[in-house]
Amino acid sequence: MKGTAGKIPSPRSLTELVTERLRGDIVDGVFAFGENVSEDRLAAAYGVSRTPVRDALSALQFQGLVEVRPKRGSFVFDPTADDIAELCAYREMLEREAIRMSVAGSRGALCDQLDGIVARMEAELARKDFQAYAHSDTDFHRAFFAFCGNRLVTSAFDMAEARIATVRTALTSPYVERRDASFFEHCQIVDNLRQGDIDTALALLADHIDRTRVVAVARVS
Repeated sequence: MKGTAGKIPSPRSLTELVTERLRGDIVDGVFAFGENVSEDRLAAAYGVSRTPVRDALSALQFQGLVEVRPKRGSFVFDPTADDIAELCAYREMLEREAIRMSVAGSRGALCDQLDGIVARMEAELARKDFQAYAHSDTDFHRAFFAFCGNRLVTSAFDMAEARIATVRTALTSPYVERRDASFFEHCQIVDNLRQGDIDTALALLADHIDRTRVVAVARVS
């Protein structure tokens, strides 16, 4: 066959689009912790029928972003201090191992990608686009898994990533001083990875996540 070969990508289903939209709205704080997100309300807001909304809520329940309570409705997850502590411990464990695996085979590529994200974060801070900065913060930590070469480790992180991002947006991003300190910590992590000082980078990562935990727990206590 002559010409350009390749499969034509299938159009995304309405359920996928609604799931992505609702996930983004929860992560970005459009819906607050514990807020009721009824099928009727979401269907009206998104201009769709209840069926894709119901399927989206089911998918996000699996990710831990939504709690479906029988005869009461669907609600955005509402973490306790213990929930946040567990989430941060889980995150630190997975990110630490993902970094070790990534630097073993793709340290240069990882650092190049992290450098690009840090540059983007700096520009977003300068123009005070804090929502974009929060998204880039998520991209920074996600990059560890892009190069780890282990789908199971990546899948384990996928299960908690949205909750991690939501906690960051809702509970830590509003603090300007924490945001500035966080940016400096990201820079330090990349610098040490670039220099091959993995132990220091991992220690910085642990401190970085623990400071996030302290701020977040203080907000819900």
